[in-house]
Amino acid sequence: METLYWTCLIVGGISVLATIFGGGDTDAGADLDADFDAAADADTALDAGSGWVNLLSIRTILLFAAFFGLCGVLLPLAGVTGLTRALVSLATGLGIGITGNYVISRVAYAHVSSNVTADDLKGQSAKVLLPFGQYDRGKIALVGKGQRIQMVARSFEDVEETYGLGDEVVVVRVEGGIAEVVKPS
Repeated sequence: METLYWTCLIVGGISVLATIFGGGDTDAGADLDADFDAAADADTALDAGSGWVNLLSIRTILLFAAFFGLCGVLLPLAGVTGLTRALVSLATGLGIGITGNYVISRVAYAHVSSNVTADDLKGQSAKVLLPFGQYDRGKIALVGKGQRIQMVARSFEDVEETYGLGDEVVVVRVEGGIAEVVKPS
């Protein structure tokens, strides 16, 4: 079990620190570069509903691993061992993973860009980068005020459509940093 704690701490910790101190452009939230996206924004594994955290996102897993490992390594210093150590580490990892992902998602997507507002994106056409369906989230790319922007997207009012890679879509509105789209008529 000791090896598991150390492995999670090292792998998760390095990944989280690289995301925090790495070269990711976190200036505006939706206008993130590919390095940051790959490390912390692959949030399409499980959509638990509008406004809920994606429980199986890369960000959640990395935060879980880092804090599960950290807790597992540090608890013996306080005299906590055995099953109690495992349960406290598990609870800490889950709590910080889920809560951290939720907070980061809300902060990162609170504003589309420092220069581009949600109103600027209404009616803009975009290309699907990560396919999605009626109840899923995907990713789109568009140009707003001369800036190339990548955003998380979902179907407008759960319209029964499937959006494939490269499909053209139109942004109807942006809520909570998520573009709601339809296929052009």
